[in-house]
Amino acid sequence: MKTNFETPEKYAKKALEITDAADVVSSKRPEHFKKVMRENRGALSVFGPYGPAADGMERKNPIIVALGDSVTAGHFEYADDPQKLFIKVDRGEICEHDVIEITDARECYLERFRSHLIDKYEQTSVSTINSGIAGDTMYGMQKRLYRDVIRYQPDLVLINGSLNWGKECGDTETYKKLLREVVNTVKNDTKADIVLMTPNMAISPFELDTACTLQDRIQVIRELAVLEEVCLADTYAVWEIYETAGYPVEALLANGMNHPSKTGHEMYARVLMKLME
Repeated sequence: MKTNFETPEKYAKKALEITDAADVVSSKRPEHFKKVMRENRGALSVFGPYGPAADGMERKNPIIVALGDSVTAGHFEYADDPQKLFIKVDRGEICEHDVIEITDARECYLERFRSHLIDKYEQTSVSTINSGIAGDTMYGMQKRLYRDVIRYQPDLVLINGSLNWGKECGDTETYKKLLREVVNTVKNDTKADIVLMTPNMAISPFELDTACTLQDRIQVIRELAVLEEVCLADTYAVWEIYETAGYPVEALLANGMNHPSKTGHEMYARVLMKLME
Protein backbone atom coordinates (compact mmCIF):
# COMPACT_ATOMS: atom_id res chain seq x y z
CA MET A 1 0.00 0.00 0.00
CA LYS A 2 1.10 3.56 -0.61
CA THR A 3 0.99 6.28 1.98
CA ASN A 4 -1.37 9.10 1.10
CA PHE A 5 -0.27 11.47 3.84
CA GLU A 6 1.55 14.52 2.56
CA THR A 7 3.30 17.20 4.59
CA PRO A 8 2.01 20.59 3.36
CA GLU A 9 4.47 21.96 0.83
CA LYS A 10 5.46 25.03 2.85
CA TYR A 11 6.39 22.89 5.86
CA ALA A 12 8.08 20.21 3.78
CA LYS A 13 10.25 22.79 2.06
CA LYS A 14 11.26 24.40 5.33
CA ALA A 15 11.98 21.05 7.01
CA LEU A 16 14.32 20.01 4.22
CA GLU A 17 16.03 23.40 4.14
CA ILE A 18 16.69 23.10 7.87
CA THR A 19 17.96 19.54 7.42
CA ASP A 20 20.39 20.55 4.69
CA ALA A 21 21.77 23.42 6.76
CA ALA A 22 22.05 21.60 10.09
CA ASP A 23 25.34 20.28 11.47
CA VAL A 24 23.96 17.20 13.22
CA VAL A 25 26.38 14.36 12.56
CA SER A 26 29.46 13.26 14.46
CA SER A 27 33.01 13.83 13.33
CA LYS A 28 33.31 10.05 13.15
CA ARG A 29 32.71 8.85 9.59
CA PRO A 30 31.94 5.37 8.19
CA GLU A 31 35.33 5.05 6.49
CA HIS A 32 35.13 1.29 5.87
CA PHE A 33 31.75 1.67 4.21
CA LYS A 34 32.88 4.64 2.13
CA LYS A 35 35.89 2.65 0.92
CA VAL A 36 33.73 -0.33 0.01
CA MET A 37 31.31 1.94 -1.85
CA ARG A 38 34.16 3.57 -3.74
CA GLU A 39 35.97 0.37 -4.69
CA ASN A 40 32.97 -1.78 -5.55
CA ARG A 41 31.89 -1.73 -9.21
CA GLY A 42 29.56 -4.71 -9.21
CA ALA A 43 31.80 -6.29 -11.84
CA LEU A 44 34.90 -8.46 -12.20
CA SER A 45 38.02 -6.77 -10.90
CA VAL A 46 39.61 -6.71 -14.37
CA PHE A 47 37.09 -4.00 -15.24
CA GLY A 48 38.24 -1.72 -12.41
CA PRO A 49 41.38 -0.27 -10.82
CA TYR A 50 41.21 -1.98 -7.41
CA GLY A 51 41.76 -5.68 -8.08
CA PRO A 52 40.12 -8.55 -6.20
CA ALA A 53 39.42 -8.60 -2.47
CA ALA A 54 42.06 -9.68 0.05
CA ASP A 55 40.67 -13.23 0.06
CA GLY A 56 41.19 -13.51 -3.68
CA MET A 57 37.50 -13.49 -4.50
CA GLU A 58 35.75 -10.75 -6.40
CA ARG A 59 34.63 -7.84 -4.25
CA LYS A 60 31.19 -8.37 -2.77
CA ASN A 61 28.50 -5.78 -3.24
CA PRO A 62 28.12 -3.48 -0.21
CA ILE A 63 25.32 -4.34 2.22
CA ILE A 64 23.48 -1.98 4.56
CA VAL A 65 21.30 -3.37 7.35
CA ALA A 66 18.88 -1.12 9.22
CA LEU A 67 17.83 -2.36 12.65
CA GLY A 68 14.78 -0.64 14.07
CA ASP A 69 11.06 -0.40 14.70
CA SER A 70 8.03 0.74 12.70
CA VAL A 71 9.77 3.83 11.33
CA THR A 72 12.54 1.71 9.82
CA ALA A 73 9.96 -0.79 8.57
CA GLY A 74 8.19 2.00 6.70
CA HIS A 75 4.91 2.34 8.60
CA PHE A 76 2.92 5.50 8.02
CA GLU A 77 -0.72 6.40 8.79
CA TYR A 78 -3.43 4.12 10.20
CA ALA A 79 -5.38 2.23 7.56
CA ASP A 80 -8.68 2.62 9.46
CA ASP A 81 -10.05 3.87 12.75
CA PRO A 82 -7.23 2.90 15.17
CA GLN A 83 -9.62 2.35 18.09
CA LYS A 84 -11.55 -0.29 16.14
CA LEU A 85 -8.35 -1.90 14.93
CA PHE A 86 -6.79 -2.17 18.36
CA ILE A 87 -9.97 -3.65 19.80
CA LYS A 88 -9.53 -6.43 17.26
CA VAL A 89 -5.87 -6.76 18.27
CA ASP A 90 -6.83 -7.08 21.95
CA ARG A 91 -9.40 -9.74 21.08
CA GLY A 92 -6.98 -11.66 18.90
CA GLU A 93 -9.29 -11.20 15.93
CA ILE A 94 -6.82 -9.82 13.38
CA CYS A 95 -7.06 -11.85 10.18
CA GLU A 96 -4.85 -12.07 7.12
CA HIS A 97 -6.53 -9.25 5.24
CA ASP A 98 -6.73 -6.74 8.11
CA VAL A 99 -4.37 -3.79 7.67
CA ILE A 100 -3.57 -1.78 10.77
CA GLU A 101 -1.09 0.68 9.31
CA ILE A 102 -0.05 1.66 5.81
CA THR A 103 3.35 0.10 5.14
CA ASP A 104 5.18 1.76 2.27
CA ALA A 105 8.75 0.49 2.35
CA ARG A 106 9.52 2.34 -0.87
CA GLU A 107 9.26 5.62 1.01
CA CYS A 108 11.20 4.66 4.16
CA TYR A 109 14.46 6.42 5.00
CA LEU A 110 16.54 3.32 4.24
CA GLU A 111 15.45 3.24 0.60
CA ARG A 112 15.77 6.99 0.28
CA PHE A 113 19.30 6.75 1.68
CA ARG A 114 20.11 4.01 -0.83
CA SER A 115 18.79 6.21 -3.63
CA HIS A 116 21.05 9.07 -2.55
CA LEU A 117 24.02 6.70 -2.35
CA ILE A 118 23.35 5.49 -5.89
CA ASP A 119 23.42 9.11 -7.06
CA LYS A 120 26.78 9.62 -5.33
CA TYR A 121 28.39 6.28 -6.21
CA GLU A 122 27.00 5.63 -9.65
CA GLN A 123 29.09 2.52 -10.39
CA THR A 124 28.32 0.76 -7.11
CA SER A 125 25.73 -1.97 -6.62
CA VAL A 126 24.59 -1.49 -3.02
CA SER A 127 21.99 -3.65 -1.28
CA THR A 128 19.79 -2.84 1.70
CA ILE A 129 18.22 -5.18 4.24
CA ASN A 130 15.35 -3.75 6.25
CA SER A 131 15.32 -5.27 9.74
CA GLY A 132 12.71 -2.92 11.14
CA ILE A 133 9.78 -4.51 13.00
CA ALA A 134 6.86 -2.36 14.09
CA GLY A 135 6.37 -2.19 17.85
CA ASP A 136 9.76 -3.70 18.66
CA THR A 137 11.97 -2.44 21.49
CA MET A 138 15.68 -2.70 22.11
CA TYR A 139 14.95 -5.98 23.93
CA GLY A 140 13.59 -7.56 20.76
CA MET A 141 16.30 -6.05 18.59
CA GLN A 142 19.01 -7.54 20.76
CA LYS A 143 17.29 -10.93 20.73
CA ARG A 144 17.10 -11.05 16.92
CA LEU A 145 20.47 -9.41 16.24
CA TYR A 146 22.21 -12.48 14.84
CA ARG A 147 19.26 -13.51 12.69
CA ASP A 148 18.48 -10.06 11.31
CA VAL A 149 21.87 -8.33 11.18
CA ILE A 150 25.02 -10.34 11.91
CA ARG A 151 24.41 -13.22 9.51
CA TYR A 152 24.41 -10.84 6.55
CA GLN A 153 27.93 -9.58 7.40
CA PRO A 154 26.96 -6.02 6.41
CA ASP A 155 29.30 -3.14 5.68
CA LEU A 156 27.08 -0.56 7.39
CA VAL A 157 24.61 -1.04 10.24
CA LEU A 158 22.03 1.63 11.07
CA ILE A 159 20.53 1.37 14.57
CA ASN A 160 17.31 3.33 15.06
CA GLY A 161 15.53 1.84 18.07
CA SER A 162 14.39 4.37 20.66
CA LEU A 163 10.72 5.23 20.09
CA ASN A 164 9.24 2.16 21.79
CA TRP A 165 10.00 1.88 25.51
CA GLY A 166 7.10 1.44 27.92
CA LYS A 167 7.19 1.47 31.70
CA GLU A 168 7.58 -2.31 31.72
CA CYS A 169 10.92 -2.03 29.89
CA GLY A 170 12.91 -0.54 32.74
CA ASP A 171 15.01 2.54 33.43
CA THR A 172 17.55 4.53 31.46
CA GLU A 173 20.47 2.36 32.56
CA THR A 174 18.67 -0.69 31.22
CA TYR A 175 18.19 0.94 27.83
CA LYS A 176 21.82 2.03 27.78
CA LYS A 177 23.04 -1.47 28.66
CA LEU A 178 20.97 -3.08 25.90
CA LEU A 179 21.99 -0.59 23.24
CA ARG A 180 25.64 -0.85 24.20
CA GLU A 181 25.51 -4.64 24.02
CA VAL A 182 23.99 -4.42 20.54
CA VAL A 183 26.72 -2.02 19.40
CA ASN A 184 29.51 -4.20 20.80
CA THR A 185 28.09 -7.38 19.28
CA VAL A 186 28.02 -5.76 15.84
CA LYS A 187 31.57 -4.50 16.42
CA ASN A 188 32.86 -7.90 17.47
CA ASP A 189 31.09 -10.05 14.90
CA THR A 190 31.23 -7.93 11.75
CA LYS A 191 33.50 -5.42 10.02
CA ALA A 192 30.61 -3.00 9.65
CA ASP A 193 30.62 0.68 10.42
CA ILE A 194 27.85 1.53 12.87
CA VAL A 195 25.54 4.54 12.83
CA LEU A 196 23.52 5.30 15.94
CA MET A 197 20.44 7.26 14.95
CA THR A 198 18.28 9.50 17.09
CA PRO A 199 14.58 9.33 16.16
CA ASN A 200 12.07 11.76 14.78
CA MET A 201 9.95 13.67 17.28
CA ALA A 202 6.87 11.94 18.63
CA ILE A 203 3.53 13.06 20.02
CA SER A 204 2.77 9.91 21.95
CA PRO A 205 0.68 9.03 25.02
CA PHE A 206 3.02 6.13 25.72
CA GLU A 207 5.62 8.58 27.03
CA LEU A 208 3.48 9.64 29.99
CA ASP A 209 4.40 6.82 32.36
CA THR A 210 7.95 5.56 31.93
CA ALA A 211 11.16 5.48 33.95
CA CYS A 212 13.13 6.30 30.80
CA THR A 213 11.73 9.09 28.64
CA LEU A 214 12.41 9.59 24.96
CA GLN A 215 14.69 12.49 25.90
CA ASP A 216 16.61 10.15 28.21
CA ARG A 217 17.06 7.64 25.41
CA ILE A 218 18.18 10.28 22.96
CA GLN A 219 20.83 11.43 25.40
CA VAL A 220 22.01 7.84 25.80
CA ILE A 221 22.36 7.50 22.02
CA ARG A 222 24.40 10.68 21.78
CA GLU A 223 26.67 9.68 24.67
CA LEU A 224 27.19 6.11 23.44
CA ALA A 225 28.18 7.31 19.97
CA VAL A 226 31.08 9.17 21.60
CA LEU A 227 31.91 6.46 24.12
CA GLU A 228 31.90 3.62 21.58
CA GLU A 229 33.45 5.74 18.81
CA VAL A 230 30.72 5.04 16.29
CA CYS A 231 28.91 7.40 13.94
CA LEU A 232 25.98 9.54 15.07
CA ALA A 233 23.13 10.70 12.84
CA ASP A 234 21.20 13.10 15.08
CA THR A 235 17.91 13.49 13.22
CA TYR A 236 16.10 14.51 16.40
CA ALA A 237 18.27 17.64 16.57
CA VAL A 238 16.91 18.68 13.16
CA TRP A 239 13.34 18.28 14.39
CA GLU A 240 14.23 20.41 17.42
CA ILE A 241 15.46 23.21 15.15
CA TYR A 242 12.30 22.90 13.05
CA GLU A 243 10.03 23.05 16.12
CA THR A 244 11.94 25.91 17.75
CA ALA A 245 11.53 27.91 14.56
CA GLY A 246 7.77 27.73 15.11
CA TYR A 247 6.79 25.04 12.60
CA PRO A 248 4.25 22.31 13.51
CA VAL A 249 5.66 18.90 14.34
CA GLU A 250 2.35 17.22 13.50
CA ALA A 251 2.76 18.28 9.87
CA LEU A 252 5.64 15.79 9.66
CA LEU A 253 3.83 12.88 11.37
CA ALA A 254 1.73 10.66 9.11
CA ASN A 255 -0.15 8.98 11.97
CA GLY A 256 -0.25 12.08 14.16
CA MET A 257 1.87 10.33 16.77
CA ASN A 258 5.27 8.92 15.88
CA HIS A 259 5.47 7.86 12.23
CA PRO A 260 7.19 10.44 10.04
CA SER A 261 5.75 11.44 6.70
CA LYS A 262 7.64 10.96 3.45
CA THR A 263 9.26 14.31 4.15
CA GLY A 264 10.28 13.07 7.60
CA HIS A 265 11.93 10.02 6.06
CA GLU A 266 13.74 12.22 3.58
CA MET A 267 15.08 14.21 6.54
CA TYR A 268 16.52 10.98 7.95
CA ALA A 269 18.12 10.11 4.62
CA ARG A 270 19.72 13.53 4.19
CA VAL A 271 21.15 13.41 7.71
CA LEU A 272 22.68 10.00 6.90
CA MET A 273 24.17 11.38 3.70
CA LYS A 274 26.00 14.04 5.72
CA LEU A 275 28.13 11.20 7.07
CA MET A 276 29.23 10.43 3.51
CA GLU A 277 30.67 13.89 2.92
